Amino acid sequence: MRSRRPNQGRLKRVAMYQRLFRCCINATVTILLAATLSGCRPAGNATPEAGGKTVINFWNGFTGPDGKTMGKMVAQFEQENPDVQVNMQLIPWGTYYDKLTLSLAYGGAPDVFIMQAARFSEYASFHTLKPLSGQYQSDKTPLGAQDFAPVPWRESYYQGVQYALPLDIHPIGLYYNTKLFRDAGIVDEHGDAKPPATLDEFLADAKKLTKDTTGNGRTDQWGFVITNEHSNWLTFAHQFGGDIVTPDGKHGAMSSPEALQATHLMCDLIYKDKVAPKPEGVDAWLALRQGKAAMAMEGIYMVQSLEEQKSLQFAGAPIPQFGPKQGVWGGTHLLCQPADISPAQSKAAWRLMRYISDHSLEWGKAGQIPARVAVERSTAFQALPVQAQFGKQVDYVVYDPQIPRANALNQFADPAIEAALLQLQTPEDAMRDADRRIDQLLKRP
Repeated sequence: MRSRRPNQGRLKRVAMYQRLFRCCINATVTILLAATLSGCRPAGNATPEAGGKTVINFWNGFTGPDGKTMGKMVAQFEQENPDVQVNMQLIPWGTYYDKLTLSLAYGGAPDVFIMQAARFSEYASFHTLKPLSGQYQSDKTPLGAQDFAPVPWRESYYQGVQYALPLDIHPIGLYYNTKLFRDAGIVDEHGDAKPPATLDEFLADAKKLTKDTTGNGRTDQWGFVITNEHSNWLTFAHQFGGDIVTPDGKHGAMSSPEALQATHLMCDLIYKDKVAPKPEGVDAWLALRQGKAAMAMEGIYMVQSLEEQKSLQFAGAPIPQFGPKQGVWGGTHLLCQPADISPAQSKAAWRLMRYISDHSLEWGKAGQIPARVAVERSTAFQALPVQAQFGKQVDYVVYDPQIPRANALNQFADPAIEAALLQLQTPEDAMRDADRRIDQLLKRP
């Protein structure tokens, strides 16, 4: 392969993918740089035909039970569309974006791939995604804003251009042990377990449910456990008007009065009200599964984990309103295409994307909330007890900051949250340190 002198276009591409891949291992970044400068990037992402069929490569990170559900949906699509063959590749999320970045940079990108909301702005900002407004309008029954929940629909745009088809919403919600609630007398007029809807109710219930059941002076049943510090903190923070960054995305905001109020509330649950254990030395999710914790705020995608615990009596509910406004952390899986996909491949890929969206009830059964309004409001979906309850929150779901460098923020935000919750630092000091580091990150070119 002949070496060639890099031109300005290649140098710009190098800079772009260095930034996109900054969080990956240095060795991989070196490979990216060397390959681009030597002009080795294959042209296009042509996909060969197999026996007269159009072959669509579909990548996602659904390596758990959700992957089996998606596999069944793809198989049904192939059965109803015999002219298309779908090669679905499941890649663990831990390495998924490394491989996706390489494929987008140097060829071999899939025709359809899943993009998580937290990474969408990053990839869209580098123009690696194909605009899809034409595909939306090309169908006999065009899709529009009225067909989707507002939050994921807005997420499918970046700087006014629509690059994605929203598949779902997966907010956290309140899981609660119905048996422990009934035993504590926290019931409604019918004698059924009654979940809290306000901060006062939540604290009162958590105190009743926190117990030393053996009489040895140690709490062995907790009213509440923090299973995911990041999603729980963002939920508390947004309800008080806080966030990781300022609304313009230019500065850290974790030390704002609103964010600090939320952080102090979480700390008080552990040290003042004593209704939750420290988030160390305890498997919080296991405690909920084993009936040693009464409440937890976790994702809808964890419902199957509780269903597998056959003896567990549980239910789901919307997150209580802790602050002056509603808000709950969530994510969205977006269906995307690469920017350089050929028109023919794009058309076939859209058929798969549209089919998955149209049949997203099956996806909802696997532990998601479909982004399509008609599916989410259908009788079949509303019959799913936990999903239907968590679905009540779709209008006020909040994502991680939607800025290109959102993923890099977590290396500063998450340790600060943990430091505050473990009393390694005061909330003020922990959040001030996080903001300082976040500001430094956001000032980089």
